Amino acid sequence: MSQENKLAETFPWDYKFGDENFQKEPWILNKGKQNVTIEKSLDNKGFFYVQKNEERRLSLNHLQIKSTYNQLIQFGYKLQK
Repeated sequence: MSQENKLAETFPWDYKFGDENFQKEPWILNKGKQNVTIEKSLDNKGFFYVQKNEERRLSLNHLQIKSTYNQLIQFGYKLQK
């Protein structure tokens, strides 16, 4: 299977309330004892905060967060339900 087929096209923040796959913020990805939290920025529309464990929280734009999400999935992280 090519790498292109593994990339997500729909992201957790793309779903609206009432959609089958809708999940409330924050979105948490887990891999063993590691976790990464993603949430929308309330201050800057179109930006997201990402934070690994208790490390510093980073602000990413829409394209950066999509790329980061796909990389985390490729590294074995799973979206917590």
